[in-house]
Parts: sequence; C-alpha cells; structure tokens
Amino acid sequence: MVVSCPAPARSLLVAVACLAAVAPRAEAEPASREAFAFAVELVKGADPDMRAVALERLRDGLPGGAYTKELAEKVLPTVPADVQVRLISTLAGRRDAAALPGLVSMAASGDEAVTAAAFRAIAALGGGGQVPLLVARLGNGPVSDAARAALVAIQGTDVSPQLAAAVGDATLPAAARGMIFEILAERRDRAAIPLFVAVAKADDPELRAAAMRALAKLGGPAEIPGMVVGYLTAPAGKERDDAERAILAVCAAGPEAKAAAAAVLAAYRAADPGTQETLLPLVARVGDPAALAIIDALVAAPDPAQRKLGLTALSRWPDAAVKDRLLGLLAQTGDDGERRLLVGTLIRIAPIPNNGLSDAQRLALLADTMKLCTTDDDRRRILERAGAIRTVETLRFIVPSLDAPPLAENAARGVVELAHQQKLRDANKPEFTAALEKVLAVAKDPVTRERAERYLQGKTWERR
Repeated sequence: MVVSCPAPARSLLVAVACLAAVAPRAEAEPASREAFAFAVELVKGADPDMRAVALERLRDGLPGGAYTKELAEKVLPTVPADVQVRLISTLAGRRDAAALPGLVSMAASGDEAVTAAAFRAIAALGGGGQVPLLVARLGNGPVSDAARAALVAIQGTDVSPQLAAAVGDATLPAAARGMIFEILAERRDRAAIPLFVAVAKADDPELRAAAMRALAKLGGPAEIPGMVVGYLTAPAGKERDDAERAILAVCAAGPEAKAAAAAVLAAYRAADPGTQETLLPLVARVGDPAALAIIDALVAAPDPAQRKLGLTALSRWPDAAVKDRLLGLLAQTGDDGERRLLVGTLIRIAPIPNNGLSDAQRLALLADTMKLCTTDDDRRRILERAGAIRTVETLRFIVPSLDAPPLAENAARGVVELAHQQKLRDANKPEFTAALEKVLAVAKDPVTRERAERYLQGKTWERR
C-alpha cells in the first residue's frame, strides 16, 4: 500500500534520509564532506523544518574541528540573525573550542540577541582567554546581563584571578567593577574573600557597597572584623544600612552564625566609646543574648543620654526575646518619647513570624500592646500589622475596630489581609463573610473594597 505524504513532510523525510545516508558509519571514521555540505545548504535554506533537522545533525554528529571552524567563521556570518542565534546554540552543543574565534567575532554583532547567544556559547566553550571580552561588556548596554551570566558560568582556573585583577582596572566603570564582585560571589570564589574585605574598607563607596554584598554571601566569622570596619566607614544612611544588612546576613546563615554574632560583639567591646555608640544599633540587631547585659546597663544608667542610647538599641532587637523588658519599662516610664519608642517596638516585634512565640502568644502580645496605646496612630498600626498572624482569633481581634471610625479603614485592611489566606477563609466562612460585608460597609479605599468583593465571591486577588 502506498501512503500519500504532503510535500513539506516528504521534503523533511528526504532531508533526514539524505543526512543519514551520507553520515559516517562509525564514530572513528572521518565525517562526510557531502553530509556536511548538504547540512549547510539546509541551514541556509528557507525551510525551517529542514533547517532544524540539519542543525540537530550538526550539533550531534559530523564531528571535527575543521567543520566546527568552517561553521563558525564562514557559515555563521552569512545567515540571517535569527538563524545565527540557532546556529550559535548548535556550535555550543558541539563542545568544540574551534568555534571560539568565530563566536568572538559574532560577539561584536550589532544584534543584541546574536551577541547574547555568542556570550552563552563562549561561556560553554571558553575560559580565561575570553574574560577580557566579557568584562568589557559589563555595564555596557542591554547585553551587559548576558556578559554577566557568561562570566558566572565560564569555567577555568584562570577565570577568577582575571576577574579579581579587573577590579583594579580604573578604566572600567565603577558599576562594572561592582558587578565583578557579584560575579565572584556567585561563582562561590572564596579565594576572592580577602579582596572583598580590603575593598569594603576602601574609599570608593560604590565598590565598598559591592564588596559588602559579596561578603554577605561568602563571609564568615573571620571576615566580621573587616566588615565592621566597612560598616563604620560607610556614611550614615543607605550605605550604612546596607552594610548592616550584609553583616546580619553573615550572622544569620549556616553553622557559623553564632560565631559571627560573637565576632560582632567582640568588635564592639574592643572599640573606643565613640565607636561603640555607632556600633550599638548593629549589635542590637544581631541579637546576641550577651548584648542584652550591655543594653540593660545603659538603660539603667542615671545619665539620660546613656539611657536613651540603651533604649534605642533595645528598640532594634530582632525578635520577641525582649518583650518582658519592653512591657516592664512601659509600666515604669512617664516620658512620652520613651513610651512611643517602646510601644512602637512592641508593635514591630509582636507579629514577626518565627520570633520565638506561638501564634496565640503573638496575638496576646499585640492585644496587650493595644491596651497600652495612647494614640490612634499606634492603634492603626497594630490593626494593620495583626494581619500577619493568620488565625481566626486575629479576625475576632480586628473586627470590633470596624465600628470605630478613626480605626475602621485600617481594621478593614487587616481583615482583607487575613481573608487573602483562602484556607483560613474557607475554614471559617461565616465569620469571614460577615467581616467582609462589614468591610464593604465602612471602607473607602478602592483596593480594600475590591479585595473584599473578590474574597466574598470566592475569588483570588493578585497584589499589584
């Protein structure tokens, strides 16, 4: 029986058959020039199906550096850009470094997609010799991300040393030099850690910040002293805040986290009084229990400035371990400023997940704090923060405030935040239905109203 076949399909079958027929019978035999020429003809042709067959054959068969070189240097420049991208991927799949000179030439293409494809192939086939080419394109237009990804992926023992040396190249833009720190960190290059520490203490703020970010990923207790110097070198504001986050990342990660926290405290103890004052907020954020004795002594000091320093440090503690201290101090103080600081700290720490308290304890602490509030601003903050404690008891805590006009809008936001948890909402449908209907009666904010309407209909809502 003869089966009819559409013309395009017949052409594809013919191409497959021809490529197979002229292919070498054993891997050890020379690849067929006839098969190669036919595959190139198909790659240059107009039929995308036959081109796909040819590219697959060129990727997985027809081995030999001469063919690779011819594809990269003679065929690749002659085909359209979209075919260039596919042929570059084929060359990368051949795993033959003979393609590198042609790929390096294509990296200068004015077509962004072609250049990005060339960088990916260079990463797969190249090594240290291609690092300068890729570094030169960092921070330089739309292909910078492709160059960065290639530098993360490229292999070779000489790659990281060249990257580290490029940091000192003053002809490179600061942004590009900063990206090199990120690349070294993503490569998990621990040999670069001394460089990170040195630059974290240097004069250039952009490089300093990049070095601290790299240390956040690779640093450990041994790097904390240098990171503390970087923190102190950074001016107050965003750079110092970022430096603090980098140190906190080291103190929160892995089996050496406690040793890193102890190293921060050791740096504080070794510092002069003025430097200690600058470091104290950082010490408090690290949350090492040994730091509480220092803070308690400052809070108990007769000098108002020392007490203020201690209270400010206490307000930066990362979890609920200090809740009893805060509540005790609130019961004693008659100072409005201290009271606002202490209440604000309780509002911040009470709903934090994994703060050492159960959901019931977190809600109880928030409810106790609500009783201590003297302003509606603080009460509004509590109602919005409560939504982080995802229990039906929290809903019952929030709902009465829907009837208090100064608090209703914030209570409504707290309700819809809880209702966003579909399992919680479905498990307690009558209570949530009543609460959401009340939200629609009192809320004016259009986003809050939209959320309430969608949740009442059993729909989801995506955060904008």
